[in-house]
Amino acid sequence: MTSDTRTDTRTASGQGYHTPSPELEHWLASHVDQGFKAEPLVLSMLRAGYEAGFARAVVANALRQPRAEARPAPPATVPARPGRNAVRHQDREIPILFRLDSPRVLLLQNLLSDAECDAMVALSRDRMQRSSVVNPATGEENQIDARTSTGAMFQVGEQPLLETIEARIAAVTGIPATHGEGLQILNYKPGAEYQPHFDYFNPKNPGEARQMQVGGQRVATMVIYLNSTPAGGATGFPRIGLEVAPVKGNAVFFRYQLPDGTMDDRTLHAGMPVEAGEKWIATKWLRERPYRVEG
Repeated sequence: MTSDTRTDTRTASGQGYHTPSPELEHWLASHVDQGFKAEPLVLSMLRAGYEAGFARAVVANALRQPRAEARPAPPATVPARPGRNAVRHQDREIPILFRLDSPRVLLLQNLLSDAECDAMVALSRDRMQRSSVVNPATGEENQIDARTSTGAMFQVGEQPLLETIEARIAAVTGIPATHGEGLQILNYKPGAEYQPHFDYFNPKNPGEARQMQVGGQRVATMVIYLNSTPAGGATGFPRIGLEVAPVKGNAVFFRYQLPDGTMDDRTLHAGMPVEAGEKWIATKWLRERPYRVEG
């Protein structure tokens, strides 16, 4: 984008996010290269929480830019190509094993290689602590009986491997990497579980409203399976009768923000009890605006 557009959009009036970023520019350029027109691009930005005037200005500017032949081939994005049976990011072909449109749920095969899965587990072993949840009254992280895993949290881009995986998630989902919380790696021993819950926040609870001050509402989740669990440990969606078995390298993506901004309660889900062996997963929560850590 030109420097003039940057100046104009920073001063755009109205509600919503209106600051340009390299990730937004890349997202727009890739979608323009795929042939997208102004209306769907603006609509996607509005759904992500951007201010309307800013969205129209940056989309118009992106459409004016010459389509450089030397530009690397843009990554395919799942929301942009709902009829495709696979998506590609760089040299990786990622098959879509199944999809649901309502609620939006996708099962992706081989999002990570075996080596990447093993490296993720190795990165986390020295950091593992009892998992916690957000206290709805205070916003603090508390341990509860409903969640009996251990976990390790990482900052966005903290390790080169994490940065690579975050870029792949952004390409597959169409949600910029800047909108993601840091990856959380979780380990479930036999009998461990996470009882049915929602990943999005309830703004009526003071503690959860506080969480929304740093990036807005959560809009979607990616759960990546870092090993194949011998028995149990599925990701269950009780309201739609769906269970996703943990298979190494696969990932389930589900989006719970609807076009009108409301949350889809059919995405109630659970980490079902592990019956044999153990389960390792990596979880990525995605926000409606760029995410930052308080302080």
